[in-house]
Amino acid sequence: MLTLDSVWKSAPDQPQTYILRDCTYTFEAERIYAILGTSGVGKTTLLRTLNNLAPVDKGRILLRDRDIAMLHPGEVRRSVSILFQTPAFVGLTVAENLTFARRFSRRNEVDFNTLLERVHLDASLLDRPVANLSVGQQQRVCLARTLVTRPEVLLLDEPTSALDDNTAGHILELVGEISDREKLLTIFVTHRRSHARKLGQVVLELADGKLNELS
Repeated sequence: MLTLDSVWKSAPDQPQTYILRDCTYTFEAERIYAILGTSGVGKTTLLRTLNNLAPVDKGRILLRDRDIAMLHPGEVRRSVSILFQTPAFVGLTVAENLTFARRFSRRNEVDFNTLLERVHLDASLLDRPVANLSVGQQQRVCLARTLVTRPEVLLLDEPTSALDDNTAGHILELVGEISDREKLLTIFVTHRRSHARKLGQVVLELADGKLNELS
């Protein structure tokens, strides 16, 4: 469970403009939430706030009733994993991308082959440069990387924005499969209503500093 408790958050470099205004909302465990919003409304900043990459101005973000501002950053990164719009380190191999995420994991051993299987990629790709993969494959690598730490919460920033409709559909199905299998609380933001409806069990809109559920 992840809760915004009377959260105020200003826009980057615009301290007088608030993305979140006294916002209170609880994301329940093992559910998939889609957040809609127009360009520039602050969807990415909201996600960064949810794992304390962008600390709130006022209020609290609670992970299982614990204020994430009071937790060690490593614990927050392990528990709340985030995938950005352009997250792959294209200058690295697939294995190096996964190794990068392992620094936040408490596990000494991480089976990269199994991770790739979970996102429907062949283990033969481990030594391949990410730059040589298709955009859809790159996104799958990034999803695998978010699973390295066995998070409780998965945050996705426009995960299908750079994909064609067919590939986007496959990625949305994969996210749903992963969320169900790993029993994750998944929160993804998008400007595409069709994608929000396809994947989100609960669809929200970020507008006027609040999160409002849509019917």
